[in-house]
Amino acid sequence: MQVGRTAGAYGVRGWVRVVPMGRQGDLLFESDRWWFLPYPRKPGVSPKLLTVSELKAHGKDFIAKIEEIHTREEAMALKGSLLVDRNDLPQLQEGDYYDEDLVGLTVRNLQDEVLGEVVGVTDNGAQDLLAVRATEGDVFYIPMVEAYIEAIDFDQSSVIVDWSLDWN
Repeated sequence: MQVGRTAGAYGVRGWVRVVPMGRQGDLLFESDRWWFLPYPRKPGVSPKLLTVSELKAHGKDFIAKIEEIHTREEAMALKGSLLVDRNDLPQLQEGDYYDEDLVGLTVRNLQDEVLGEVVGVTDNGAQDLLAVRATEGDVFYIPMVEAYIEAIDFDQSSVIVDWSLDWN
């Protein structure tokens, strides 16, 4: 699952600046094995395994020392996405989920009207937002707070929300 992206070098000793992706960015601390996909993506390019030897918070971002990166030039060339294998993450508690688990679920309101499909989770700085692609194709956002999210039902592949069709 994608949890961040590289953002160039930090210093002259091969440290890499890392920008976490939303609330899942904290998963970078859960594994010392990251997978790297270069940007721009090229057909046939497989993810490359990176081994993290140190990771530190740096403002709202992170800096990382990666065993395979030794120079500032190598760190500058490392431009792309960082992924973590779910098998490298701790086992989830009952009722917990990762944001990517919501992608593809149907969003229905309390009147059982289909609002669309979950395409991701993001945040606006104050709260997490459920990104929903409406049946008409536009994306709208529902705050992921108790007032709006009634239930997440993986058995029924749906998210039930207290949201009206005309609020989109």
